[in-house]
Amino acid sequence: MKTKVAILGAGCSCGYGYPLASEMKDHLEQFAKSIELSAPKLHGAARNTLAVFDKLTGVGSPAQTLDDLAWLVHQGKIATGPREFRDNYNDRIVDEAKAVVSAMFLAKEGESTARILSGYRNFLRRIFPDATHCSRALARSQWRILTFNIDRLFELAFRLHFDVDMIQTFYGPPVLNSGLFLVVPEQVHVETDRFSLLKLHGSAGFCPIEEYGHCNHYQMIPDPRQPVPISDETFFFADGHGLYSNRMRPSLIVFPHEKSYLSEYPTNTFPFRLYIPEIWGAARQFVANADEVWIIGYSLPEADWHSIEGLLTVVPKDCQIVIQNPLAETLAAKLRVRLPALAQRITACPVTFEV
Repeated sequence: MKTKVAILGAGCSCGYGYPLASEMKDHLEQFAKSIELSAPKLHGAARNTLAVFDKLTGVGSPAQTLDDLAWLVHQGKIATGPREFRDNYNDRIVDEAKAVVSAMFLAKEGESTARILSGYRNFLRRIFPDATHCSRALARSQWRILTFNIDRLFELAFRLHFDVDMIQTFYGPPVLNSGLFLVVPEQVHVETDRFSLLKLHGSAGFCPIEEYGHCNHYQMIPDPRQPVPISDETFFFADGHGLYSNRMRPSLIVFPHEKSYLSEYPTNTFPFRLYIPEIWGAARQFVANADEVWIIGYSLPEADWHSIEGLLTVVPKDCQIVIQNPLAETLAAKLRVRLPALAQRITACPVTFEV
């Protein structure tokens, strides 16, 4: 069956208080100030991440975005202490930054849902046009949604749009088919013959934990009526968790350059070693069967270019590619130059996600 694929970017969420990539440091500053008294451990972790931005500037390698920060840290731009192993030290810095950003994005959800999420809810009407019952709508939809965003606005809008009573399987095949299973945390699997929301770089609220020799994937289920409590208890393990005691909960967020680690280190124990191959394999299969691919609110950043090129070069010969973005004409021109074989099938739709 032919599918329709939408690839979502930060332009879909920036109208609800979420940062574009270049605004991340400013938002982290504001977040750190807001939790200084209410969540002192989380505040300290946020200040640590902000200090990394400053350290990189101090060594002549300033980071504009969080992707930049992770890339530069993994390149060894920050000196380690005399008793530190460089790779372990760098990984710890990046992992803390991921967890802090995950916490910040979860903190924004209460304010976001108060704004009704009109763009996302209109989008849901578009991809589920002829049914009000959740299961029936999911079964009938031809759409497959791929998002580079780590926020949970799609999920929150989904729960505002439908009366979902399958919370135990929310990210599993019966609902969003995002690859994760609340009751089977060691499993990652996407069914490719039905609706799916794939979070290509992971998500706020996804937590990978090594247990008993394998990686378990835990997830908070978003609830527009009950925002996530922003406290140290929410984001840090308490005593009694062995090696994890008093440490910040990890976050399943993956930076663009990290995906290549899986092929470079085939015997790795990276926390995304199961997630990334399954999610990206399903994404490529969806695109390979699509008659339309919509790129919405996504600016085709250079850090993602290898990944987006890998997706678009598998589109069928009759597939149309539509760029929906206020800067669509510029982005379409860029895409035609970079992928000349697809040039005749690329269309610009210069409107915002809110339309």
